[in-house]
Amino acid sequence: MPLLFATTNEGKVIEAVRVLSSFGVSVEHAAVDVPEPKTLDLEETIRAKAEIAFNLVGEPVVVEDTGLFLDAYPNFPGTYTKYSVQTIGLPGILKLLEGKPRGAEFRTAVALASADGVFVFWGSVRGTISESFAGDSHVKLPFDSVFIPEGSAKTFAEMGAEKDADSHRARAFRALGEWLSKEAALE
Repeated sequence: MPLLFATTNEGKVIEAVRVLSSFGVSVEHAAVDVPEPKTLDLEETIRAKAEIAFNLVGEPVVVEDTGLFLDAYPNFPGTYTKYSVQTIGLPGILKLLEGKPRGAEFRTAVALASADGVFVFWGSVRGTISESFAGDSHVKLPFDSVFIPEGSAKTFAEMGAEKDADSHRARAFRALGEWLSKEAALE
């Protein structure tokens, strides 16, 4: 039975499919716009989002939420990453970083909601924000063109599928895949 992934972001689905396929897990995209609570706490956001998605689709479902956390501005944009891109845009965020520390961390939470509860899996990657755009990022993953993970000279956008090996989202989905494998082994 495929794992239902509720998101309107096709870029996230592509990454989930790439990672979870290595665990023999197929992913079905449910293009459901799940309302997100407005909170600065990523765990609170993902748990609420998972419960809402489960109530909307009525079956086990996975949701994902990612925040970019800038060293220069604690908790910003954080859980408001998407909103920040929609309002001031990526150029606006780059402007805010002029003359400031460019360290950043992507944090991803993936949650599986079912009748048994909500299970949360985490992934994070430290890096820096470049001063200019590099590579072709998916339209719904704009920070990929400016985020350079530690130990790399390339942005996520320049990495292509190589990004899946160790991105924040890949780490969270890998944790989910490992958990699903263990759960299946217990059945």
